[in-house]
Amino acid sequence: MRAVLYSEIIRKKVDTPAEKGKAKLVEVLALSKENTWLAGEVMIESGLVNRKGRFFPVSKVEYDRKDNVIKLSQLLSDGRKSPLDKHEFYLSRLDGKKVETHEGKEVGRIYDFELYTHLVPWRVWKMMVDPSGLSPLKRRIRIPTKKVEKVKDRKVVLKKGWR
Repeated sequence: MRAVLYSEIIRKKVDTPAEKGKAKLVEVLALSKENTWLAGEVMIESGLVNRKGRFFPVSKVEYDRKDNVIKLSQLLSDGRKSPLDKHEFYLSRLDGKKVETHEGKEVGRIYDFELYTHLVPWRVWKMMVDPSGLSPLKRRIRIPTKKVEKVKDRKVVLKKGWR
């Protein structure tokens, strides 16, 4: 499977049918469903100053890894002004959140995500975690999203026996 890092596609220029490179991908919205995180929508902003972003389903967005280009199959004006209510979290808001075990021990902080963009909806496959504090981990690790029990305001809690 072809995976791409969230940090590689965020703030990347987006080609639309009317303009080339005048827009950028600024957000990925996800939903936790049946032990996987599904990224069903993205937010794209135009290159104009003070322009609000529009929301599009990932079925309208294509990421070509070979050419390193994101293409939108619709005009920017065709997007929704607000996201669908079914999404639980924005990936940018999870960046830097603490990751804790079921027992409350801090593992580290999220610094990136691994996405499968060739599937529809996109899959958020793994969280990249940087150990912090008194973490038993010595180096950065990738934790599959199926090991996440719940996402709270300030932390992500892993399931019991997540290793």
